[in-house]
Amino acid sequence: MSDTENKDDVVTQPNELDMLKERAKIMGIAHSGNIGVDALRAKINAKLTGSEEVVEQEKTAQENGNEDKPVSPTPSSEQARVQDSEPAPAPKTEETVLNPLVGDVAGEKPYEELTEREKIRRDALKLVRCRITNMDPKKADLPGEVLTIANRYIGTVKKFVPYGEVTDDGYHIPNCIYEELESRRFQNIRIIKDRKTGNKTVSATWAKEFAIEVLPPLTPEELAQLATAQIAAGSIDSAA
Repeated sequence: MSDTENKDDVVTQPNELDMLKERAKIMGIAHSGNIGVDALRAKINAKLTGSEEVVEQEKTAQENGNEDKPVSPTPSSEQARVQDSEPAPAPKTEETVLNPLVGDVAGEKPYEELTEREKIRRDALKLVRCRITNMDPKKADLPGEVLTIANRYIGTVKKFVPYGEVTDDGYHIPNCIYEELESRRFQNIRIIKDRKTGNKTVSATWAKEFAIEVLPPLTPEELAQLATAQIAAGSIDSAA
């Protein structure tokens, strides 16, 4: 094979500066022909972030003949004032870490820093420890049922909820399922007999389907005992 054929097979890869220049051309960013990689990258980042301050500093650098020197954005005096005036987040207490109902969950952002969507999701998924009693006689033989809650904020939450003695020591359910149980009603139909006439009448009223007692959160000692019991029962991995 000849040297000419070998040269034809070589594909020249564009370097970073060439790619940045092509990107700048597409974005309509003007620059000199001998601009450096750092300066061109700064121009592109300024265009993407809409930072007028960076653009202004780039213009100044060009006028002073320092185009190849990268310029980093600095916070404005207004931004600095706002940052200095923001109060520091409150330290997490033991109660806050252990009880998702009263504050932030350990390892997550403070509630005040969440977006509205994140607040809705956290409020819906926080756990409620409760005792659940089924009041509907038609479901007297059911040990429990699977409930599903779904919307665009929390996605789909699906959980089996037991009734009765199983929940005597407290059973944790997401807040969105707790609210669903609280809102449920069933038609309670009774036959009432008049003692004087002996006539029977049918009475239909709406009654709460569940009696729910919200229990206090577990203490650190109770959490440790629960973890030990779950490890002994094989429901969780002891190495976790």
